[in-house]
Amino acid sequence: MRRTITVMTRNLYLGANLDPIVSAMSAGKSFDAVAAGWTQVQANDFPTRARAIAAEVASVEPDFVGLQELALFRTQAPVDAVQTPATTAALDYELELQQAFAERDLRYRFVVSKASTDVELSIGEPPTMHVRMTLRNALLVRNGISVGDVRCGNYPTVMQMDGGPFVARRGWVSVDATIAGTTFRVIASHLESYDRATQEAQSEEILSGPARTELPVVLLGDLNSRPDGSTTATYANLVAGGFDDAWTRAYPDAPGLTCCHGEDLRLVGGAFTERIDYVLMRGGFEAVRGAVTGEAESTRLDGLWPSDHGGVWLTLRLPAR
Repeated sequence: MRRTITVMTRNLYLGANLDPIVSAMSAGKSFDAVAAGWTQVQANDFPTRARAIAAEVASVEPDFVGLQELALFRTQAPVDAVQTPATTAALDYELELQQAFAERDLRYRFVVSKASTDVELSIGEPPTMHVRMTLRNALLVRNGISVGDVRCGNYPTVMQMDGGPFVARRGWVSVDATIAGTTFRVIASHLESYDRATQEAQSEEILSGPARTELPVVLLGDLNSRPDGSTTATYANLVAGGFDDAWTRAYPDAPGLTCCHGEDLRLVGGAFTERIDYVLMRGGFEAVRGAVTGEAESTRLDGLWPSDHGGVWLTLRLPAR
């Protein structure tokens, strides 16, 4: 009877840098920035990148995969006078992943997917098109693994972007599973990147929310916090809350950098410079081995990096019963 699980966290990259849009919104002139962002999303071609992500999963065969920035883009053109929310699906990352997995006969299922940020912005002055972006967190589970107590939610602390109705929400998804007689919880999450206070509050909300359990816990996610505390206290907050860093346990002398390629995934060059994507564990897990994916040139597919982030996978020994 096996006594290990393999887990993976994967930020998929929504396809564009939102900084120019946020700045333009503050100035009240976001139309051109939104158009440029939508063009960048299409150039970064997630249907192709989904095939690269599927190749990663095929090579690792994780039991659980936590996904961040599982985007859904919807459009409306022409724009109606009553500002009905856009409903025409233009690009659905979940659907593209399902198709890429099917091509490889990878037997996984989306057990839970939860929308967080959902914003609709205009292109043109006057507007000629609306683009609606919905970002989701999700958990993929390998077929044959039974899960229960499926949960999801968004953090109470949100960030209101300056200059408009852009509310940045972040969230989490979780499942409980039993393998080899050990029941544990797996959580996937994505924390705020634009505001330190918001992110640090969300780290405390993990501890008081989905991680509030007597079960052993694995936390997968893009936490947007460096382990040395140079950016935010989130990593330290979670360690103080009982979590251990699986990467540093398995590879104490390896930096395990996970971020980031440039916003245009067609560009070559540039090694990762920081570690913000994690597998954290609590309750008796032991880290055995793992790796960072998506940084080597060999991972590019049809001229594209799989994402701006690398993926992180770890094999963990289950807690003693």
